[in-house]
Amino acid sequence: MHTYNVRSCSERLAPYIIRTPLVEVEELNRRLGKRVFLKLESLQRTGAFKFRGAMNYMLSLGEEEAARGIITASSGNHGLGMSLAGQLRGVKCTVVMPVTAPQTKQRRAKAYGASLILHGADYDEAQVYAKSLAAQEGYIYVPSFNHPRIIEGQGTMLSEILEDRPSVDTVIAPVGGGGVLAGLLVARKEMGANHLRLVGVEAAGAASMQAALRDGCPSTIPNMKTIADGVAVRTVGDLNLEIIKELCPRLWQVDDEIILDAQRLLFQESRIISETAGAVSVAGLLEMGLPEDAREVVCIISGSNVDLPSLTNLAAANPPLSS
Repeated sequence: MHTYNVRSCSERLAPYIIRTPLVEVEELNRRLGKRVFLKLESLQRTGAFKFRGAMNYMLSLGEEEAARGIITASSGNHGLGMSLAGQLRGVKCTVVMPVTAPQTKQRRAKAYGASLILHGADYDEAQVYAKSLAAQEGYIYVPSFNHPRIIEGQGTMLSEILEDRPSVDTVIAPVGGGGVLAGLLVARKEMGANHLRLVGVEAAGAASMQAALRDGCPSTIPNMKTIADGVAVRTVGDLNLEIIKELCPRLWQVDDEIILDAQRLLFQESRIISETAGAVSVAGLLEMGLPEDAREVVCIISGSNVDLPSLTNLAAANPPLSS
């Protein structure tokens, strides 16, 4: 049985992380008829929430483990988090990213001092290669989402949300491997915030959590296709699935077209930079709406690591349709 202590984790991480703001978005208020706030993890160090779990993991390493160095696989943001965490603690870090990883994420990992290896067509193939290198070289392998210290670190977002806005009744988060949603769930349980509705949103083309819940175990989806590379995971973590099965959040799916609409809306209406995966929570809100009893909702904007050409396309694109 794994144990989690989000309160202690928050204290441990306080010297390292940014306490990211909650920002109310008038355009979303107008469309939804609710008060909508964004938790801007896009402003977190490394440009993504992943730094929370990565730094928590790094701080948990013993001296002997730290001396071996770590290796991880990542579609980008977890790799950036581990790269900076390794730099801060003086631990050698190797990151394996798929060959499709955005250039901005590749450059930043190297700028933080990590050794970068490009391998595989997606996160899952990069993960297999990283595990094989760990066995060959004696590195400590660090999961991207399937570890108690990673889960615990991501859960610190919820304590900040509820301290800043105790009246929030709904929190919506993106789902890839399940680390964010699992972290929010264990934090809700620890804090006794049973009134809080938690919703996870998957890209329809990478709905591995829905598949795992259907099958009762982590199952690998054979065909995966989504523009949201940060949530493009074929197989969820077993720890994450265990938590989600026990605590039963709502799960939504959204198509890529809706994700792009949400990303454009955030940029064009509110000047908020979000990568595609970072806009998944807002996409879910726009597509699915909320129950009548929901009054105040927080969407987690999970990352902002967008290449300049993508930003140029967002600026030039036709605005999302008004509703």
